[in-house]
Amino acid sequence: MEIKIIWSDESIKTFDDNIDYLNAFWSRREVSKFLKQVDYVISRLQEFPESFNPSLKNKRVRRARINNYITLYYRYNKLQNKIILLSFWNVKQDPSKIQY
Repeated sequence: MEIKIIWSDESIKTFDDNIDYLNAFWSRREVSKFLKQVDYVISRLQEFPESFNPSLKNKRVRRARINNYITLYYRYNKLQNKIILLSFWNVKQDPSKIQY
């Protein structure tokens, strides 16, 4: 059975913020590349949900690197067979602000 992917409100907002930034300062090609990277990581999560490292602050949260600048934080619930996407974190932000 395929693992269900659930987007939290924060993951939607941070994903959109990253797309807005790419649209404002980079090319459509970069936006397309980012979207492909996100699709790839999410498909990999569905196959191997525990293959990424746990977060440093919360061992129940995992972090998947999308590219050099963006890390996806997510939580895997094995019993409910679902993954909750928590945040697309830009690593150039203040690291003390990340809650995961």
